Amino acid sequence: MSELKSSWDIAQERANRLGKLSAEEKEQQERQGYRQIGQVLAQKWLDSSRQVNVAAELNKHEEKERDIIKQAIIEHLVQAIDFTTTRGMNIVKRIVEVVSSLRPELQPKAEEIIQLVQEYEEAEQKIRQELEGNFRETLHQLRISGAAVDSINIEASQQWQPAHQELVETFAPRLNDLKQALIS
Repeated sequence: MSELKSSWDIAQERANRLGKLSAEEKEQQERQGYRQIGQVLAQKWLDSSRQVNVAAELNKHEEKERDIIKQAIIEHLVQAIDFTTTRGMNIVKRIVEVVSSLRPELQPKAEEIIQLVQEYEEAEQKIRQELEGNFRETLHQLRISGAAVDSINIEASQQWQPAHQELVETFAPRLNDLKQALIS
């Protein structure tokens, strides 16, 4: 009578038939695992209302692993920088601080991103003020005033979307170049 084999034995036999991973494949899998750790840490940092201590998390790993994890964190955080975020300038400053602490040599480029985002916010504010002034003038001509026009939702207007899109299209190439410089 033949012996019954456990599922473990069957799996082991199949694995042995497939062969072992080469050293290069093994290293690639390890690198991918460390990259995933970095991405998870970065996302945890972005999602957290409390500060995640990235340095402490990195210290849990060996030096070789840290470099891979650092690069993955930087890449993930840099990709989170954009002009459409509702988080605004505060998150950009926090991202720049973390990137600069992980790789001090990247600080000048990171500072350029802060300057660019500030320019963008100033241009956006100017557009908002212009549109708001136009709306207030129109309402004034219609003899509508007081508490009814205390706050105007510019983003709900038809003029906002094209003006905002044009602004983003103007600044996006410069931002993408700076982001690429940080990642490379």
